[in-house]
Order: sequence, then C-alpha cells, then structure tokens
Amino acid sequence: MLPVYLHRGVCAAFIGLLAACASPPVARQDLVPDVPLERPTAAPSSPLPASAYVWSDPIAAASRKLRGDLPSTVNVSQSTDGRLWISVPADAAFDPARSALRPAAMPWLDRIAAILRELPRSEVQIFGEPDPQSRDDRASHALALDRAASARDWMVGRGLPARRIAVAGRHLAAAASRDARRLDIVIGERAAPMR
Repeated sequence: MLPVYLHRGVCAAFIGLLAACASPPVARQDLVPDVPLERPTAAPSSPLPASAYVWSDPIAAASRKLRGDLPSTVNVSQSTDGRLWISVPADAAFDPARSALRPAAMPWLDRIAAILRELPRSEVQIFGEPDPQSRDDRASHALALDRAASARDWMVGRGLPARRIAVAGRHLAAAASRDARRLDIVIGERAAPMR
C-alpha cells in the first residue's frame, strides 16, 4: 500500500498527463438559422425598441417607389419603429373566408417582391387579417395565418428567400379594434447586425 502523499502525487501527475493529451478547444461557429429569427406574435403596433431598426436610404427609396407604383388603396408609410409598413385592403387581396390570393392583389405583391429583392438586408413580417364574419376565434386566427402565408408563398415564388419572411395572423379581438381590415407587410433593416 502506497503512502497517502505518494498516492495523491501519482493522481495529480496522471490528471496533468491527460490534460496535456487533450486536443485544443475548437472555436464555436454559430450557424445561420433557416427560419426567421423573429416570429411576430402581435401586430406591428407593438414595435421593438426604437433603436432596433433604422430608416435607411434604401428603405426610403423603396417607400417612394412603392407609393408611386401601388394604387392609392394600398397604404405605404413609415412605422413608429423605423420600418416600412405596406397595408393592403384585405377584401382586395382575399375573397371572404378564403386564403387564396385574388388576381387583383398579385401585381401588387409582384411589385413588393421586386422591391424586396433590392433590399437583401431587410427582414419582412406579414400579418394576416381574420374574416370579420367568423365567430370562432381559433378558426379565424388560422385563416388569418393562412392569408399571411399565401402572401409569403407568392413572394417566395418571385425569388425571395423564405427565411427572410415571418408570418403571423391576428385574432378576432385585435381585428375588431381596427378601422379597416388589412394585410400588412412590414419591412425593416436592423440598426445593428443580428447575432
């Protein structure tokens, strides 16, 4: 039997030897996710902190182009948090109780998609509106989400990466508090790169 002090020395030497054999730590690399980093759960009227987005020259130019290209029924404005907010009348974009796009809305979305291709750093959120005739909040919310997804899918079909576009549907209570039913497309550029 070894004396205790000798036994401790052997253990310490063995641990030191194992540490010397270990490979050096590998630097961690963060991968870019395939899904949007921000999933909206509320209407754009609940903005991120004002410093989160910046009203850049490309966003301002896109706003001017869209105001000139889209009909007057489509509202193009700057939101309070520095994003470009495009609001399309829901009844012009969708038939009642349907999520398929109406042909009249397709040229508008084509123009918005063309502008978004010129803004590669932008993030897009699309908010669908429920059907005002519905009494079932769950079904109405699902319809609102499907409407937002239809608009996203149309723009993805026009060359936009799906990972840049997040979708959300409003609930009946949120829609009831609004004056007009709209499909909202909100475009922003981060003031600082996302980590």
